[in-house]
Amino acid sequence: MNGWRTIGTARFGLAVAVVSASMVIGVFELARLRSPSSAHEPFPEGVSAREYQLAKESFELKYHRIADRLDVLSWLAEWYLGRERRPLAVNCFAAIPSAHPQYGRMARYQQGRALLELNRAVESEQQFRELIPLEETAPTIEPRYLTDARQRLRHLLEVSLRFEERQQLLRGVIARGEADHFELLVFCFPSHLRWNGPTTVQWLERFQASDPADPVLNVALGRYRTGQGKLDEARPILESVVHARPDDRFALAALLACLRDADDPDEWSRRMTALPAQLSDDPWLLLIQRGVFANQNDQPEIAVAAFEQLLSQDRTCTEAWTGLAESWLLLNEPVLRQKALAMVAGLGRIQNNLSKVNLHPTNPDGYVYVADMCAEIELDHEGLLLTQYAEKLAPENERVRAAREMFQTRLASRQGGLSEKP
Repeated sequence: MNGWRTIGTARFGLAVAVVSASMVIGVFELARLRSPSSAHEPFPEGVSAREYQLAKESFELKYHRIADRLDVLSWLAEWYLGRERRPLAVNCFAAIPSAHPQYGRMARYQQGRALLELNRAVESEQQFRELIPLEETAPTIEPRYLTDARQRLRHLLEVSLRFEERQQLLRGVIARGEADHFELLVFCFPSHLRWNGPTTVQWLERFQASDPADPVLNVALGRYRTGQGKLDEARPILESVVHARPDDRFALAALLACLRDADDPDEWSRRMTALPAQLSDDPWLLLIQRGVFANQNDQPEIAVAAFEQLLSQDRTCTEAWTGLAESWLLLNEPVLRQKALAMVAGLGRIQNNLSKVNLHPTNPDGYVYVADMCAEIELDHEGLLLTQYAEKLAPENERVRAAREMFQTRLASRQGGLSEKP
């Protein structure tokens, strides 16, 4: 009898084990049935069924839970990155929605980085532009990733010569006190750091080769070629964009600058005469063309309006101050002309010293030295930003503190004015 009970107990235990095993197998089978291959969800392009299954098994082995589709895609994307198979990693990240609470934001960040490494600048920018406002509103990832995303977006804007957009991006970075030394200098003096160096040109050429139809990249390429003196290359590139996008003022401004450098006054004048009225969001390069054309045609009031609009956005633009000096000469305003010429001279001295600050970014004296030059030509907002940054580097430095307080006092005594909004 006891033997029967033992056998019965054993049979019962075996039955329970079989049922339990069946339940476990059933759960995993359910998960298998929900995999992309059986649920008719396609794998991301280039992903094989074998690699997908291996990733699924690896995930489940490490985390001891059933992997859903996004678990597997995230795992696969990281695996591909580790093996420098970036196009496949991009495809996996692209299949992960931004709204996913665990993987979404990092997918956008890593997708943007991988695309940038592949020189697919247009797509990379889209990822960073999607990520940044989401993280600024409700952060879910480490702050360093947001900082890096902003810096990479800034890089994309710089390479494609969209300085107006870069200034908007940096304004928020400056306001939050998150700028590094280079971002500070670029924000305060947006037109004074070299923009067409050989490395930057090479970046743009790689970006444009990856997306040869993109108008923004083609406009930038045309501007670089103009800056290199390759006007015969620049002109057809820019004319093609203007023909396809006649309302694109950035493309038109670049073409006008090319025509002016190419010494084609008739075509330049014809196109300038056909321009629509000045708008509040005209590109900086177009405002320069408007001002120069107006001065040449003895319309200094129109020139003043163009140059002052530009200076309201970039107080340190030497070309605008030079044009304004000519306008004041035509208008017989010697005092205003002298002020404009003083700005040109002062900005020249500042530009000669910016490279020193950039080479020695941890030396507070360099920032104060440039800030003193800013004080001479009433660039008080820029001077304040420079001394505030220097004070972070040397909080106990009395000279730095005194300089910062001086700029604060000067700004407080002003009510409006161009220097308040660089």
